[in-house]
Amino acid sequence: MKKYLSAILIAILPAIAGFSQKVSSKLIFTQGQTFRIKTELKTTVSQEAMGNAIDFVSNGAAIHVYKVTNTTDDNSTLHHEVKQLSFNFDGMGTKRSFDSGNKKDTEGPFGAAAKDILSKSYDMIIDPAGKALVIKPEKIELVKIDDRLAIVFNMLKDVTHVVYPPKKNEASFFKVLPDTAVGINDSWTEISENENGKVSTVYTLSAITDSTIIIDLKGKSSSVTKAEMMGTPTTTSMSNSYTGKVILDKTTGIIREKTIITESNGSTEAMGGNMPVTSKTTITIYVNAVQ
Repeated sequence: MKKYLSAILIAILPAIAGFSQKVSSKLIFTQGQTFRIKTELKTTVSQEAMGNAIDFVSNGAAIHVYKVTNTTDDNSTLHHEVKQLSFNFDGMGTKRSFDSGNKKDTEGPFGAAAKDILSKSYDMIIDPAGKALVIKPEKIELVKIDDRLAIVFNMLKDVTHVVYPPKKNEASFFKVLPDTAVGINDSWTEISENENGKVSTVYTLSAITDSTIIIDLKGKSSSVTKAEMMGTPTTTSMSNSYTGKVILDKTTGIIREKTIITESNGSTEAMGGNMPVTSKTTITIYVNAVQ
């Protein structure tokens, strides 16, 4: 009987230890280290116009890097650059593709806008939890793109927006955990707002393994985007709901992988009429650390 009870205790003690374990938000960087981040996007949009459904499909990818130029117990300094952009688009009878690694593509209609993104860089200082303390420059301005290309870049904004720095005193790419230590099943909420709308996300720490910290997320957001389509001003209002997962390295607290699936409903107002819009977007982010 004693052996039987001992066997049960041996089996359940690791699980009890896992549930009682707490993790902190302190990030561990190594000076000279570079983080190569690949963001992949798949999105479909369906829009009604004069009783007909118009479908748009786009796939995009961006590779950008953060290099740790200095790190101390109090803060870390990172330099950011965008290295590569690629996408393909199919909609309204038009197919477009682009790869910044292809010289022929960079000389085409999307070349100027892509070169502008690839030419931008910024430096940021973050605190041990990943909050942005100093950004130089604080704002990045891109050239205005041709209205005919706007619909493509709007669908790819989750890829092209990797060029922009975080705002001062807000979370950088690396900040995921809250400022206080958390354990399994603990949740926290982040609410933010920008010129396009509001975002509310609930994070729940779902597992701690020998090497990773796994966090589930779900949330809602709203957005209003103004643009021009073939010379006509448009306003698109969307309500979005999303779910996802983040995997952190247990030793360093630095993100390894993130997936977000977003489903959206709304409408586009143009020429006095409203056109219903629905979309689904899957974003997957992979992070690799190299010396």
